[in-house]
Amino acid sequence: MYYSYFSTGNVKIDSEHANIDCMIDLCRNNEGEWAATARLLISAFASHLDSEEKICRQARLNMTPDHLREHVQLRARLAHIEKQVDRAELDKDGFLGTLRDMLFYHISNYDKHLSSN
Repeated sequence: MYYSYFSTGNVKIDSEHANIDCMIDLCRNNEGEWAATARLLISAFASHLDSEEKICRQARLNMTPDHLREHVQLRARLAHIEKQVDRAELDKDGFLGTLRDMLFYHISNYDKHLSSN
């Protein structure tokens, strides 16, 4: 990931994004069974959304209603993807590409616009 482009300016949020991105790479490089790692990655992404909301409240960053709705939609999409992983309907590369795309899209279209109240 080109981190400066995806920086929100909040170290805590940015480090969580970087950790998820690193987990995606680790999963990509891991040989063998990947579904268990995929579940951990989905859980980390979902936990990040909760953490991001908490960080924004604490730092008094303006998380808009649209941003919060996006979090709801992301959680639903992550739950759907987890079911696809459980049913072996996704291949590893497709799963990891989708997750990275979701992360980048969210950062670019929502997180980069966080500002102080």
